[in-house]
Order: sequence, then structure tokens, then C-alpha cells
Amino acid sequence: MKKTFLFATTGSALLLANQVGAQTNTPSAIETNSVASKMYVSGDVGAAWQQNINAHGGNGTVNFDTGVRGDVTFGYNFCENFAAELETGVIANSISSIAGNTLSSFGASADIYEIPVLVNAIYKLPLKGGWTHFVGVGIGGAATYLTAQNVPLFGFGSHSSYSSTDFTFAYQAEAGFKYAISEHIDLGFVYKFTGTTDHGWSDNGVTFNTDGTMTHAVLATFTWKF
Repeated sequence: MKKTFLFATTGSALLLANQVGAQTNTPSAIETNSVASKMYVSGDVGAAWQQNINAHGGNGTVNFDTGVRGDVTFGYNFCENFAAELETGVIANSISSIAGNTLSSFGASADIYEIPVLVNAIYKLPLKGGWTHFVGVGIGGAATYLTAQNVPLFGFGSHSSYSSTDFTFAYQAEAGFKYAISEHIDLGFVYKFTGTTDHGWSDNGVTFNTDGTMTHAVLATFTWKF
């Protein structure tokens, strides 16, 4: 009887230990989700405002209309608070006036398109209820395309069209918040300030040099976590 009781007790203990060990070695749902959420892709879209810039060589001030910005970002979460990103996109703005001359008043137009390529460092602060606040900085480069039609400063007659692309150093600061609507999807808003070093465009034998651009953008953002 004692032997039977001993065997039964030992067997039960071994079975319990085996079950505990299996539970310990099996990743929890939170751990599994943490591993699965290290990589993510984000898309941003919204309004972009270019600050006025000075044209060099006595060509006055360049003013811009409100434009649009769209970005695509690939990110990796090193931990709960820190992530690294590779970002690119397009910032599009029309030039409203140069040296006080409104382009539309004499049938002229000019636009710039910036394509930044940035490496970002992001700090995140998770809050209660699925909210996350984040800030970040980035550095990289930007290709900026200038196109113009019928702007006297850039040429006349058969040379009334002007187009040129330059490449500059670019930098960025951002801040925003996101809300997790599901295990894999975040929605939110972000403010981005993006700047470049001085620009230099050349076409039709005309060189147009300006200060670097400084863009403010408010964007809606969508994030998919793998």
C-alpha cells in the first residue's frame, strides 16, 4: 500500500513538473507578439509648408504655396523604446512668387519636388490604453527637382522651360503619437520638420542658387507591424 502510494505521488509530481516545464519553455502570447512586431512599415500623407527662402545673387525672396507630402518608412524596433528607420517620400510645393513677382499674374509657374532619403532614430514612450508618443531625428540626403514655365528669370522664348535637379544634405526632426487599433495596426499623426543645405540648379545656361529649404508637415500615419 505504501509502495503504491509512493509510486502514485512520484508519478503525479513528475507529470506536474513536465507540464510546468512545457509552459515555461513555450513563449507567451506577449513574447510572441513582441518578436513578431520588431519590423514595421509606415505610410504618411498630409500638408506641407515651405518657409520662404532667399535666392542668391540679388534675385530676391522665393515664396511657396501650401503643398503636399507623402512618405514610406521601414522600421525595426530594437526594444520597447528605441527603433531605427529608413524613410523616403516626396514633398511637392508650387512657387507663388519670386522677388515679389506673383508668377500666376503673368502666366508663369514653378514647382519644386523634394525626395528625401533619411535614416531616423526614434524614441517611443508607450502610454496606457494603446497610445504611444514618439520623437525622432534623421539625417541623409535629398534630391530636389525644380521645374518652371515662362519665368523670365530662367529664360525666354524657346528657353521658356526650365528644369534641373540638385542633391543636398538633409536632416529632420519629428514628433507624434500613435494608437494601436489592433495587434498589427497603428494609426496616428506626426509633425515633421525637414531641412536641406543650399540649393543650386542650372539649365538653359542659367544658374539659380538659393538657401536650403525648410519644410513643416502635418501628416496622418498608418503603421503595419509584422
